[in-house]
Amino acid sequence: MANKNITYLNKDFTTFKNALVEYAKTYYPNSYNDFSTSSPGTMFIDMASYVGDVLSFYLDNQTQETFLEYAKQTNNLYALAYMLGYRPKVTSAAIVTLDVYQQIPASGSGYDPDFNYAMIVEEGMQVRSNINTSNFFYCPNRVDFNLSSSNTQPRSQYIRQRAVIRIHTY
Repeated sequence: MANKNITYLNKDFTTFKNALVEYAKTYYPNSYNDFSTSSPGTMFIDMASYVGDVLSFYLDNQTQETFLEYAKQTNNLYALAYMLGYRPKVTSAAIVTLDVYQQIPASGSGYDPDFNYAMIVEEGMQVRSNINTSNFFYCPNRVDFNLSSSNTQPRSQYIRQRAVIRIHTY
């Protein structure tokens, strides 16, 4: 076989396909010369160009993930940080279920709650911890007391809503 000039700088489908067509024209001019879109040989060139394009993408992605400045995947960032001797403090937000109560008056004749007095607390409510006052809990959802989640007992005018909140330290 002759010494063939092959470059590895093709990065996309079109340049892969053009390089394969030129390769076939240069090294196999008598064996294959039908480069129309309907020929089976062109289908194989297209499939090889597709595979080259996909492999090029994954190779570029893997190379990018080896550099700390350009890595995007969290696991790779941690691995690079550990490799450099940095031990990041891995924490996550605490999630807690908070029961929020409101006392409202009873309706005129019975002991059922009068929902005309029910509050609506919009999302973004913050609650301070009574154990560690530097911690605030943030409620990302709306608390609507018009929709009671508790069974109303006779003589009870308390209604309750349950909210999932996350802790944030300021």
